[in-house]
Amino acid sequence: MRDILKKIINILTFTGLPVRKKLLLFFLGSLFWLAVISAIGLITMFDMSAKSKLMVDIIGPREKTANIVVRKLRGASISAHKIVLYKDTERINNNYLNGKARLEDCRSYLKILLTGGRIRDYSRGTGQFYNEFIVVPLNETEKRKFIEDVVVKVDQLEGILTEMAEKKLSGTNGDALLERLSKYDVLTRDTVTVLNEYAISTGKEWEAFAGIIKNRFNIAIILISLAFGIAAMLSGVFGVLISRSLVKPIKAIIGQIKALSSGEIDLTKKLDVASKDELGALSGEFNNLMDTIGHVTSFKKIIEEDESIEDIYMRLGRIFIDDLGFDNCVMYEVSSSKNNMKIVYPPEAEGAELYCKRDIQLDCELCRAKRTGHMVSSADYPNICKYYTEAANDIHYCIPIMVGGNVGGVVQFVCGKRGVCDIADMKKKINRARQYITEAQPVLEAKRLMKTLKESAFKDALTGLYNRRFLEESFENLVAGVLRRGTTLGLLMCDLDFFKQTNDVYGHDVGDMVLKETAGNIRKSVRTSDLVIRFGGEEFLVLLIDTKPGDSFDVAEKIRETIEESKVKIAGGFIQKTISIGVSEFPTDTQNFWEAIKFADVALYKAKERGRNKVLKFAMDMWTEEKY
Repeated sequence: MRDILKKIINILTFTGLPVRKKLLLFFLGSLFWLAVISAIGLITMFDMSAKSKLMVDIIGPREKTANIVVRKLRGASISAHKIVLYKDTERINNNYLNGKARLEDCRSYLKILLTGGRIRDYSRGTGQFYNEFIVVPLNETEKRKFIEDVVVKVDQLEGILTEMAEKKLSGTNGDALLERLSKYDVLTRDTVTVLNEYAISTGKEWEAFAGIIKNRFNIAIILISLAFGIAAMLSGVFGVLISRSLVKPIKAIIGQIKALSSGEIDLTKKLDVASKDELGALSGEFNNLMDTIGHVTSFKKIIEEDESIEDIYMRLGRIFIDDLGFDNCVMYEVSSSKNNMKIVYPPEAEGAELYCKRDIQLDCELCRAKRTGHMVSSADYPNICKYYTEAANDIHYCIPIMVGGNVGGVVQFVCGKRGVCDIADMKKKINRARQYITEAQPVLEAKRLMKTLKESAFKDALTGLYNRRFLEESFENLVAGVLRRGTTLGLLMCDLDFFKQTNDVYGHDVGDMVLKETAGNIRKSVRTSDLVIRFGGEEFLVLLIDTKPGDSFDVAEKIRETIEESKVKIAGGFIQKTISIGVSEFPTDTQNFWEAIKFADVALYKAKERGRNKVLKFAMDMWTEEKY
């Protein structure tokens, strides 16, 4: 169930789509709901417009026509009354004609109401024009009956009006004329009543129209509110889900980067690649980076424990061929003392001529990479090296190995013919190879120093440690390497407590046993890449290569505890000794290597003064002399 829910969420958040498409779909979704809301509003507007047009263009003109007819009927009624009142023949004729004309107008307007047409409304008395409009034919049966009944009554009114005019002109007066006038008034009242009933029905249509408009408006408000609510809810839900799918991997990457910068990262911990978008690709690439860093870091630890330089070259070669996928790799080691270089990988090719002329093995200064200390590539500059034996179109890279500030070796990669070799892929491999070379350089430097010591017999005969002469011969390369890499060299000056008492009580043979045991314990307490030197008598100097500031004190404390817990077997039992240690750091405490040794020695004697079996870090207030 949980997996199903996760799949649904992945679908809703467009997990498998690029970020650009995610935002585009989110925009289209918002646009869809905006279109829905707009459509509801437009449909409502058009519907109300149609209803309004019906009322304005159809119902309104019909109502106006009925009102005009009522007005005309009342005007005709006034003319009828004037016929009875006036005695002057001309006035009687004029009122008769006016009344008849108004009744004819009523008949004409009513017929237009039934059949449709244009109505021009004006005053018969003054000739003033009032209005002009078009009437749509009346199709409702009930309403047509109203109008047809009015037409009949108008015809009757016209007949009565004619009778009244004729009687008046013939000299008839009295009750007969008043009777006809009374009949005319009753018929006019009935006609107006019928028209009022028609007007009432039209008014009901206006009321119905107002109700429809109100209902449509309310429905539109409800639909728009509902659509807006759904759109807001969906936008909120999708916005939160999509933002989470974007923010979660970003935060994870930021956390890993912070851990990486602080040195507390767990290189085995991988980011969860849950999406297939750019962030998923970024997480995947970050995991690949962590794999590379982890592999390179573990590689350095492994080669530090290798026995010889040859083992390191073999390990590098296997990584270049098996892990990085290079087709051809050759490694040369430079012998500065003899000014030559030899092939160390593959080992079976020593002395042979592979891709470069053998001249460079006899004179290493002929090698461009060795001479310049820079990478040499024929990918951009064909024929860059005249000692390369293959054709001009062959792609090769030569990378120098820096040891103690100088070129101590060269790694050569051969890709193949131009056009066949994938240069872009080759450059990626070269970048990774340089990471391994960079990590191997300080280890090779330490191993070469050890090898030089072994070859020159710079060892103390009793303890097997390097002696002071070795330090005097090799300190310049050691210092140059530390300064070039920008790291710290820790110096630990160690001195056994009350060692003279041991010689006096147990003899020099036991004293020698104690010195050998102490040397072995110190050697076991540091890394293989660190140097332990018998500085003189019962004094030992430990050089911690490429440490972090402050770490030297922890190593010194470890040595002190190891010595304190160690038991040296002698005839009839064992003895235990303690050691005092002074610590300084180069170039943190001083830019002068020998002054740093002196500082460590000062700290050592301060430890002796404070009770022995102590570790003290040099501080400037311990130094009381003006200069070294």
